[in-house]
Amino acid sequence: MNQSVLLSSLLSTLIQQFKPQSILVAGDAARSCLNESQDTRSQSLTTPFEQSQLQHIHSVDLAVISDLTETLPLQAGQQWLGYLRNLHAPHIILITDPAQAQQQGWQFRDYLAMGLHHIAGTNDGLQLFSYAIENYQPKRDWLNSRFWANPENYDKYRW
Repeated sequence: MNQSVLLSSLLSTLIQQFKPQSILVAGDAARSCLNESQDTRSQSLTTPFEQSQLQHIHSVDLAVISDLTETLPLQAGQQWLGYLRNLHAPHIILITDPAQAQQQGWQFRDYLAMGLHHIAGTNDGLQLFSYAIENYQPKRDWLNSRFWANPENYDKYRW
């Protein structure tokens, strides 16, 4: 099976899960994989990526990004991705080639530090990561009043 077809099918499955009303497509690989699904609700960014590009876009439901980690150094890429994540897109799909990204200083832990989850990999080395705001901070069992307030101990002990 052709790798671009495999990547396109993975992307279409992920996009269906997010059910976006609007999509931002950034990068050549993302654009080539999503050619058939682009419509008037899509916005597009081209490489080279710059922070100023993000000031002129509208908020979207989903951003599909490629060629970011391969072209930007670690710190600049983290700033760009963080700005997009925090202000414009609650859902992100990132397509990356770890071998090329490593030349820019990116490592696997850097993706995880940005809140991205590893979804899949292809045979030619591309990796897919996703970010969803609703899955970013899982609900913790201990964070409730049952573990913090102990009314049964009021007036029993002197603290």
